[in-house]
Amino acid sequence: MHRRNRAETLTYLMFLVPAITAFTIFFIVPFLQSLYLSFTDAYGYNQTQNFIALDNYREALSNPGFRRAMLVTCKYTIFVTIFTNILSLSLALLLDGNVRCKKLFRAVFFLPNLMSLIIVSFVFVFLYGDVYRSLIELLHIPEKAYISWLGNERLALYSMGIAAVWQCAGYYMLIYIAGLQSIPPDLTEAARIDGASAADIIFRIKLPMLSPVIIMNTILLITAGFKTFDFPMAMTSGGPAGATTTIALYIYNTGFRSNRTGYATAQSVLLFLIICTITACMYLYQNRREKKDAQ
Repeated sequence: MHRRNRAETLTYLMFLVPAITAFTIFFIVPFLQSLYLSFTDAYGYNQTQNFIALDNYREALSNPGFRRAMLVTCKYTIFVTIFTNILSLSLALLLDGNVRCKKLFRAVFFLPNLMSLIIVSFVFVFLYGDVYRSLIELLHIPEKAYISWLGNERLALYSMGIAAVWQCAGYYMLIYIAGLQSIPPDLTEAARIDGASAADIIFRIKLPMLSPVIIMNTILLITAGFKTFDFPMAMTSGGPAGATTTIALYIYNTGFRSNRTGYATAQSVLLFLIICTITACMYLYQNRREKKDAQ
């Protein structure tokens, strides 16, 4: 018996070692190297690095540009998280009912998620520019009413957010559909027999039972939002006047355009800590809620 357990343990280890090795090489080692660089004055490809303790972190936290980029990222993340959840959940609820060609609609709604973010960015730049301008001319609308969607400081960030919502809503829709399909059909059937309306079933049965899925999707969206780089880079290059410069783009500019590698790495570590903190808070909230419901 003892030999059998040892053989099983060795078998498990044989499967685990490649995964642990890959995780160590491609995540742990780069993270530790980045953490070390964040305490130095590393500059570009210069091999000389001096230890400067927490100076990079102090500069980042006191830098108005870094704080503004963080504020822009928070606005963008809140916008995309709210509207993606609303749109994807609405689509999932619609396709969960008796709808013809369900599989076709699911495929159509999921299709944008298969497209490259750069391609999606160029498509929306074209829509906001040439297509919108042609539509204005076709409808004979005065030029005074023309809106520069990506050139207006107030609208550029949300115009970019619309592109992000369109691109990723289908993916989160499938997650919600999977959650809806896990709800026992007996519950909804019993509610219908008792005279519950469709709205009652959605708001009193489906949505409460989907709360873990909603929180999971929210965590995924927040994490993706804070890491957003492709859309601002391709659509606006961070403009106009920094209105769409997200924290990821700001870190890129610091590291690759200003060549301040150590400073950019410190900003990356701060971003990592912020994402971890938000994820941990939402995870603890969900656990506390589940324990409360169990009681």
